[in-house]
Amino acid sequence: ASVELRDDPSLAGLPVIVGEGVVLAATYDARAKGVRTAMNGGEARRLCPEAVVVPPRMNAYSAASAEVFSVFHDTTPLVEGLSIDEAFLDVSGLTRTEGTPTEIATRLRERIRIEVGLPLSIGVASTKFLAKVASAAAKPDGLLAVPLGGELDFLWPLPVRSIWGVGPATEERLASRGVHTVGELAAISVTSLRSWLGRAAGNQLHALAHNRDPRPVQ
Repeated sequence: ASVELRDDPSLAGLPVIVGEGVVLAATYDARAKGVRTAMNGGEARRLCPEAVVVPPRMNAYSAASAEVFSVFHDTTPLVEGLSIDEAFLDVSGLTRTEGTPTEIATRLRERIRIEVGLPLSIGVASTKFLAKVASAAAKPDGLLAVPLGGELDFLWPLPVRSIWGVGPATEERLASRGVHTVGELAAISVTSLRSWLGRAAGNQLHALAHNRDPRPVQ
């Protein structure tokens, strides 16, 4: 959707839907009306009749992705792509020469804006999990850095759906037991969470609620 706005300035400020039969992407103006990725196109147009619907241009999106990832790799060799438009970058080894992670992220956003012409949201944090949460909170075009030592202060007030692995069914199951925020989830024993959600899910949610995520960027 950002590529469409970049390549056609007349779309600026308009709700834009990419894809006719099925929504492949939508701008935040369209999302504000309830349009979501993978939604039926007819339903999307009923929710947002004023939307401009454009056909997808996969080659253009792939080219933009390659440009963005080129800047990522120019910033640090430790880049782990998650999708066409999302990645983890480990900059922990660059602080002596390149400045703080927040300073590096600020320059990265500026490079992408100038060199590729796209907005970039970045979350800076001590774990991959929390960086992704912070990135989501920074959207549609921002930078959010979670300070060292302040991770739980940031995380615990958030709704439980902010955690990886908490979909609508799990969110509803937790809500039925009075658990609505990550902080409330963190206060539940891992034994209880296992009995509610199963061993694997209980272990994972208990760890993430305490920002325990040892996975390196690969």
